[in-house]
Amino acid sequence: MMENIGKFVLGLIIGAGIVGIAAIITIGVPSANSIAVIKIQGVITSSPSLLSETVSPDDIYGMIQKVEESPYYRAVVFEINSPGGSVVASREMAGYVKAMEKPTVCWLSDVAASGAYWVASSCDVIVSDPLSITGSIGATASYLEFSKLFDKYGVTYESITSGENKDMGSPFRNMTSDERENMEYIVNETFRYFLGEVVKNRNLTEAQVDQISSGGIFLGKDAIELGLVDRIGSFQEAKSMAKEIAGLDYAEFVSMKKKGLGLFDLIGMM
Repeated sequence: MMENIGKFVLGLIIGAGIVGIAAIITIGVPSANSIAVIKIQGVITSSPSLLSETVSPDDIYGMIQKVEESPYYRAVVFEINSPGGSVVASREMAGYVKAMEKPTVCWLSDVAASGAYWVASSCDVIVSDPLSITGSIGATASYLEFSKLFDKYGVTYESITSGENKDMGSPFRNMTSDERENMEYIVNETFRYFLGEVVKNRNLTEAQVDQISSGGIFLGKDAIELGLVDRIGSFQEAKSMAKEIAGLDYAEFVSMKKKGLGLFDLIGMM
């Protein structure tokens, strides 16, 4: 079943490669009145990859747990630079951020789009660089189809399946109208869920929803009028905002990040 489903690329879905193991390291020592800085960078995937820069819900959950359980951390700043990724992983990560009891501030760096914006919308306050790329609230599905190429070279394709939709998404034949309708339903329902979560998180007006529901991308300086961000500013301003909502005059900022173990590390552990 997964063989055929995998031929589709849903709007926020990108596959991961070799899996590594992640540990959490901190840069700086937390003390009273500390604020954690957590970077969400790369494609959001269910599992980490050694082949590209990725971030998974498990990576972020481990850091969030550390912040929530420590009496030293008073707030957290999420620095986001990600185009999005897996729709399921994005939803899971956004849920972890939203469930935090300590104040959360998000800063949008170069790009915080699609699933990454879903995560950002779960923060208490969003600060964005004026030229950050954000938005892209939507879903797509696509697949390659080679049937006309086969016709040109006289190649035939035969498939024996247990059901008429079992090989849906096969690149070797045309999609039927029923299959297309099924995929459109999946894409539209994914979009409605995604949009609904953003609307709830950001308390958007009907007019704002109309402007963002086309799936377009926006500069940070324009996103503020759409209700997608709260203020325009630098990373330093995001940190100042975290101090403000935590009620602190002074704070020690402690960076937290994952430490991945590569393939040779894994072999050495066997």
